[in-house]
Amino acid sequence: MIKIIKASLQNLEDIMKIYEYARQFMKKTNNPNQWGENEPTIERIKNYILEDNFYIGINENNEILFSFAFIIGEDCTYKYIENGKWNDESNYGTIHSLASNGKIKHVFSYCLSFCLLKINHIRIDTHEDNKIMQKILLKNGFKKSGVIYLSNGSPRLAYELTLD
Repeated sequence: MIKIIKASLQNLEDIMKIYEYARQFMKKTNNPNQWGENEPTIERIKNYILEDNFYIGINENNEILFSFAFIIGEDCTYKYIENGKWNDESNYGTIHSLASNGKIKHVFSYCLSFCLLKINHIRIDTHEDNKIMQKILLKNGFKKSGVIYLSNGSPRLAYELTLD
């Protein structure tokens, strides 16, 4: 049984281990540039937690299996989109920094189900090298919307899902 709960600063060490595992997995699957050596940073994760926007998926033994940020409201990096457009301008939630420790499958399905209970309009972005995530997004009904740019100027493929 997987349960998703808000993370606390006490979870930070275990969360950062998940990101280390995810960075290594990304390198092995031809996606070495999305998070490089240190993304997401511990400071970013702390901020997500302190802003009550960070969640962990745990099993019956309270082992943290995955983590992600989920923010409802406007994301400044999504204001400008090129090579496409957003199909829905209503209020939305954004999933960021989803990662797992590799011990369970279908992590995105757990995350998405949780997020859709909060709002039926979801946006997400990923690196062009992250073919695994691109496939998962399309499989889960997301539509590619265009290209957005992170605050550091790095391009990301943007996706959107709206349920009626």
